[in-house]
Amino acid sequence: MNKISKKLSLARSFEKAHFSEVQRQERPGFHLSPAVGWLNDPNGFSFYKGEYHLFYQYNPYGTRWDAMHWGHWTSKDLLHWEYHEASFAPDEDYETGVFSGTAIMDKDGSHLIMYTADYTKAPDYSTDLSGKNGVRRETQCIARGDGRLYQKFQGNPVISEKELPKEFTMEDFRDPKLWIGKDGKYYAVTVARKKRDNLGAALLFSSDNAEEWQYLDTIRENDGSFGGMWECPDFFFLEGRPVLSLSVMNMKNTSPLFRNGNCTVAFVGDTISEEVGILPESQQRKEENRTEEYLENCLQKVMKNAKPQALDLGFDFYAPQTMEKDGRTIMVGWMQAPEAGGNAPEGAKWYGQMSFPRELFFRGDRLCQRPISEIQKLYKDRVDLEISCEKEEKSYAELEGKLLDLSLQISAPKDCLKYQESSEQKVVSGVPKAFQMKFAKQGENYVLCTYDFASGILTVDRSHAGRSASICEVRRIYVGCSEELSLRLLLDRFSFELFVNDGEQALSGTLYELPEEAKEISFQGEGIHLQVEKHSLTEIEIGAL
Repeated sequence: MNKISKKLSLARSFEKAHFSEVQRQERPGFHLSPAVGWLNDPNGFSFYKGEYHLFYQYNPYGTRWDAMHWGHWTSKDLLHWEYHEASFAPDEDYETGVFSGTAIMDKDGSHLIMYTADYTKAPDYSTDLSGKNGVRRETQCIARGDGRLYQKFQGNPVISEKELPKEFTMEDFRDPKLWIGKDGKYYAVTVARKKRDNLGAALLFSSDNAEEWQYLDTIRENDGSFGGMWECPDFFFLEGRPVLSLSVMNMKNTSPLFRNGNCTVAFVGDTISEEVGILPESQQRKEENRTEEYLENCLQKVMKNAKPQALDLGFDFYAPQTMEKDGRTIMVGWMQAPEAGGNAPEGAKWYGQMSFPRELFFRGDRLCQRPISEIQKLYKDRVDLEISCEKEEKSYAELEGKLLDLSLQISAPKDCLKYQESSEQKVVSGVPKAFQMKFAKQGENYVLCTYDFASGILTVDRSHAGRSASICEVRRIYVGCSEELSLRLLLDRFSFELFVNDGEQALSGTLYELPEEAKEISFQGEGIHLQVEKHSLTEIEIGAL
């Protein structure tokens, strides 16, 4: 029998009382926002009992991060979603916050969730001015449920300092990614902070029953090249290749192939034999028993040599999770920079959004992403234009909109770029030097996107997007020098997602204080030819609590 704690009951009463205060037009058109209050990491992204489940880190009581609960949505089609009552509150003596985790269908048919219990006790300076009497302890816990109600395991935590190797600290040990291998064992990848250098590492654990766990190996360590601590790991196999995605804290990087701050990086390994038992059940066909030692050595070797790449180089994308269904690997991320978490607009009733679901795929060795094809069900009209850009900026009434899916094929004049025999650098033989697009535009409010043909640099500038907060406003990424470029823009009331060259790169950003009337699209760049396809989008349906 599921017991509802006082804390969980209070959270549910609060969200029900205030959910109706947020009008539909105050929410994104086709992105998810919290029932009320604050949202951060996606959690428990899974398919169970004929529904997609997506949970989220949640503070119903305000628009800032605080004691973490879990919010919950379900969907039949990844487009239209139902809100449900909060699933978890920090109501056990080993937790002051229910941190991130994942969900799978267990062997007995229940919905199995594994999450981090964070226990934090502030220092008592009246007894110790050093503050060293404060406590922070992170452990891994499980809960089971039926898709609506969940019960935490009485034997929690299932992974604690007993299982964690001594070279790691309990203060930063979190965010399990859970799956069942073809060998029938449970596997989990977590992150932890190394004591010797305070850098992050990804750890692999296994269990026969999801309740008793053992440490297997450290599959990837941060050597200082990728920020400090890591968090929110996702580990999955795509086309037989292991992918470890990590949310990197405090990245210091000046390369246009990565970005600074808190960001997401994927490490892509070489193909692993389908005989390896650690592969998820859905991705393995051959039956052959392998020892755990073999699995550890195989995976550790592959991930040590895995190649890094950025997942999203925009302003706001963090803590992504994936799930596999019908041969597709689908990813959702928190569309917010953690460092901007305290910048909710004044008077906001909610703060935080999820990205639109993205399908992951490989093009060669490149991990690419594109909006799931289901978005076509939201199309309500289509506009096709061929445009010869002019020297001066020009807006196009046919392309106006606030909820849209806009695709551009950009072509510079032939021979715009020429190679110099004495140099590997490309130089511009004449005009144009750059293509410019402004979107979400009204007067002096707009987002600016430019592509420089000579340098191969794509720039997104939202410094004119009307935010009253001090946030990052310009991103520059290297996409390569070419006479051809494709861009795809998903624009919503409070965000944009930009995909470059059919998803080889992505840039996401929030737009919280732009006026509703900011709908214009303009282009500039003498001699540049555009093929434009624009679809206006209908709002998704969201079921009330």
